[in-house]
Amino acid sequence: METNLLEAQLQGEMLYTLKVLSKNAKELADEIANLVEIDNNKIQYAPIILEIGNKHFQANELAVLIEILTQHNMVAIGIRSEVQELIDFARFAGLAVFDKPIAIVEEKAPEQAKSVPAPKETQNQEHRLPKIIINEVDTSEQVFAKDSDLVLLGGMKADAEAISHGGVSAYRKVSGKIFAGVDGNEKATIFIHDFNAQLISIAGVYKQFEVTPSKLKGHSVMIDLKDGKLRFQVVK
Repeated sequence: METNLLEAQLQGEMLYTLKVLSKNAKELADEIANLVEIDNNKIQYAPIILEIGNKHFQANELAVLIEILTQHNMVAIGIRSEVQELIDFARFAGLAVFDKPIAIVEEKAPEQAKSVPAPKETQNQEHRLPKIIINEVDTSEQVFAKDSDLVLLGGMKADAEAISHGGVSAYRKVSGKIFAGVDGNEKATIFIHDFNAQLISIAGVYKQFEVTPSKLKGHSVMIDLKDGKLRFQVVK
């Protein structure tokens, strides 16, 4: 295909497909580091397609995965998935969407004596896309994501607040306060690319920082609830 200024050619360069088999950010970060080492860094800077078959994989988790890959100099160029939330996020982020169908992987659920059908309104409920804030959240400003995750593409200044019913993912420096799972969602998670937060809260469990600990400051940090307590994990 050719125009006056451009010529498109089909090339045979190496293209990797990375099948994502877990939602756990810490496990994925460790596996990616191992993969780079085993492959003698050959996979670094090579184009990668992320193949995600888990239908419960969410946009904020995809965003965290892309951040982990970027930290290891791995270049995600697109995704292959049937999850509409991931497809919409990928398109917003400028990633390609590859349309080869893949099988949707169901997460294992505890065995039950009887299968109870979900209420009609739950079955027909649309999957909500994350609320995405492009600009920096200024001092004393508040952003809120109702019934969805919140993605912050700009930074957060001190005394700014980000509030979400779901999880929160921030891809610049955060110096303000983040409240995730404010409706009691204990499975909500928080990801911060450059940690300098004043307060972190998930489902009402909070930690306030007068001074940011050196082990967290400036690092990429994943926060979740474990045994009712906030767990801070540095993503390396």
